[in-house]
Amino acid sequence: MNLLNTLKGSMMEGFFPAGWDMEAIDKCAANSPGQVLERQPKWHSGFQPVPCGSIYDFDTFMGHELALQIKLAKEHGEQLALILPVGPMGLYRWAVFFLKSWGIDAKHVHAFNMDEWSDEHGNTLPSNNSASFQHGMEQAFYNPLGELTVPVSQRNFATKGNLPNYAGKIGELKAMGARLIVVYGIGRCFHIAFWEPHFAGEFASEQEWSL
Repeated sequence: MNLLNTLKGSMMEGFFPAGWDMEAIDKCAANSPGQVLERQPKWHSGFQPVPCGSIYDFDTFMGHELALQIKLAKEHGEQLALILPVGPMGLYRWAVFFLKSWGIDAKHVHAFNMDEWSDEHGNTLPSNNSASFQHGMEQAFYNPLGELTVPVSQRNFATKGNLPNYAGKIGELKAMGARLIVVYGIGRCFHIAFWEPHFAGEFASEQEWSL
């Protein structure tokens, strides 16, 4: 007896998003800790998970990788478009540490933040409000970088006026040869970079949704 064979007819029926394949999710989570690094047929050839012993390892590894990508783009003479989360925040402390240690500036970086609080009309908190994601990002990453920081004109926040321009701005950067890197996590409802799975119901097909 488990959730899958007791869900129908229960008060939980209809609670989960319609697009969830509960059997597939159950199989995905069935691997033992010792099996999670075993390569799966669906994995991209360049994908390789890196285990972290603690949240402190995670922050350090993620911060190093972010700083490394900024460094490599600088060395290759590339513009770099970064889509960034405002959380977890520990990685930014380490990104700042490595960039300062290496003396690498972020003048070639164009940053696009995913997160911001808004009301039902899309109005966001003022940037000087300590609860705003923009304030958090400035305190954790942009300000600590000092003279090495991302230019103010190249920082994008998910405000009512600017969010609709993200696609156009990123498209222009890619057309000019910029690299695009998305730093994201998988949320509790299995979203990836805030692309919610139940949005699939708004599209004619799964393929159209995935694009």
